[in-house]
Amino acid sequence: MVDWDDMPQRAKLAMKIQAEALKHQLDCAEELITDNTFLRQWFRLDQGQRFIPNWHHAYVARKFLEVITGQTTNLVVNQPPGSTKSEFWCIFMPALARVNFDRVRILTASFSQPLVQEHANRVKALFSSQEFSELWPCLWGRQSVHNFTILNERGKVQFQAFARSLSGPVTGARAGFMEEGKYTGHIMLDDPQKPIDMLSNVRRDKSNEILNSTIRSRRALPTTPVIIVQQRLHTDDASGFALRGGMGLDFDHVNIPALIDEQYIASLPDGIREMCWECVKDSPSRVVNGTRYWSYWPGKEDIDDLIRFWDRDNYTFMSQYMQRPQALTGGVFDSDWFQTYTELPPLSHRAVYVDTNSGKVEDYNDYTVFTLVGVGRDDGYLYVIDVVRGRWDPADLLKTARDLWKRWSVVNKKRPEPLRYMSIEDKQAGQGLITTLKKRRLRGDPEHVHVPVNEIPRGAGQNKLVRALNSVPQIKSGQVFMPATHDANGHPIEQVNYCDGRVAAKTNWVMTATTEFSDFAADDSHANDDVVDTIMDAIANELVENDNSPFSSWV
Repeated sequence: MVDWDDMPQRAKLAMKIQAEALKHQLDCAEELITDNTFLRQWFRLDQGQRFIPNWHHAYVARKFLEVITGQTTNLVVNQPPGSTKSEFWCIFMPALARVNFDRVRILTASFSQPLVQEHANRVKALFSSQEFSELWPCLWGRQSVHNFTILNERGKVQFQAFARSLSGPVTGARAGFMEEGKYTGHIMLDDPQKPIDMLSNVRRDKSNEILNSTIRSRRALPTTPVIIVQQRLHTDDASGFALRGGMGLDFDHVNIPALIDEQYIASLPDGIREMCWECVKDSPSRVVNGTRYWSYWPGKEDIDDLIRFWDRDNYTFMSQYMQRPQALTGGVFDSDWFQTYTELPPLSHRAVYVDTNSGKVEDYNDYTVFTLVGVGRDDGYLYVIDVVRGRWDPADLLKTARDLWKRWSVVNKKRPEPLRYMSIEDKQAGQGLITTLKKRRLRGDPEHVHVPVNEIPRGAGQNKLVRALNSVPQIKSGQVFMPATHDANGHPIEQVNYCDGRVAAKTNWVMTATTEFSDFAADDSHANDDVVDTIMDAIANELVENDNSPFSSWV
């Protein structure tokens, strides 16, 4: 890469003219913008590495061109994680708008204040860089990360950017100027909703109402564009709400799944369709359930990694990666009932609960789950600590059970929280696991891993709905705790700790568990309930049968 100081002046001038395509090169503006010429050049200067283009970058660039030229007013874009979503929409497209228009005001909002602040700081840093300011000098007005402005030579606002969290005040921020018939800015909603909130009817409805009560009123004119860029989370998330007409606005829709098939490719607009096929045709493909898939971005996303993720976490993959979210209308459990924690209290003991599959690894929707729980020493409540879910044949299942027991049985000798037993349902592959663990214990385990086993029979009257209804009072009364996934400021929480500061577990399983509870249906129509099974067993054994609850004295 040529150093900026060594670049000939004519090359810098060419970059400036190409960037200002809508001002100086109207005849080839569409080609330059669709080709992401601006993004390629400035990503390299800003990040110090080459931008790796893909067909979907051309697709979203064309849609942004339609927005800023007035062909499209409002837009919903659904992209998978890692698809350059924020880089494109929140960093480089505002910069492109600034250099092509005389007055631009953009309001960027997200569920996370730190996220929008990070993006705003990136834009400020780009504008302040030696390279950018040499071509487009900055006369700064306000420099707050929440609200910064660039002034023109007459001291008037040329560019203004607001960064707001949708969970905080958005008043005082606005997008666009009151100038009819031309683009003067837009509202950008970048991942406007917290994933875990979408499993709560109350929080989901509240966040959608903000789109109506607050976001609509932040437009300078009814024609000021609203752009929602989101990985799908629920059928009634912000994207679904907007596309159904919930905001009273018409939205165009761009949908980019992580795995694409021939039907999807054929549905793409002219030019993009051919570009997409050219990008993927020579890359590996896989057939799943009779459909042949390619990775949407072969240069970045390995198709086998995507399929493994699909296999491991169907809900997250279908929603956030494939843009095909589930409705989650089970109705038996409400995710709002669960309490949350970031640090466990002192525990009287811990235990492992296991729900086994049929023993056939190829059973797609049938998982084995190991769930580690603890009981509060002072409050008697149940704390779900860790969940491991997968498919194992009998030999691997035994190894996994022993390995997890060894990992979870480590205690702080000054604050012992003993791991008492592994409770295993007495059916399917669980029967073999129970027998093998007991035999090894009787004859002496050569690897010195002794696992005390507690059998869970599945007798008459113990169907899943009965067990679910028996679990509802304990969850609803706040006796069951799950790890928190985000703090009060929207920061992700990646792990939770024991009370002595030791790491207890990661939180990457919580979304899967909460999804299963939200989807659990009385008619057994839900896709998965393996995690639910283990937690219901833990509730029955630790809270109901053992009467640990402080409410037990009331009856």
